[in-house]
Amino acid sequence: MRKVVGGIVDRFVENEAIIYTDEYVIYNNLINHEKVVNHHTVNHGGGEFARGEVHVNNNENRHSLLRRFLRIFRGVSKDNLQGYILLEQFRINYKTDSYDMILQTIIE
Repeated sequence: MRKVVGGIVDRFVENEAIIYTDEYVIYNNLINHEKVVNHHTVNHGGGEFARGEVHVNNNENRHSLLRRFLRIFRGVSKDNLQGYILLEQFRINYKTDSYDMILQTIIE
């Protein structure tokens, strides 16, 4: 799993990243990754959910929103999952102006 996490960092994280995670062991070596300049953790198992600006609440919130979004489809095939995730990502990122953006894209 640690190699998987390293691969995700390689693919999606820009240089000089500061990473926030919980204490799960697969994240232990992130500080040694060439793109990571700092790695902060919160100890959920010890009852710590935030320490100053260190928290993973945004990630947990997005996961919750994604699960709620997928529930309306009553099952999604693995082949189509990425498309559903991208749709929800778009909806979240552009929630205030997604309708206008879609219209503009169609017009162009």
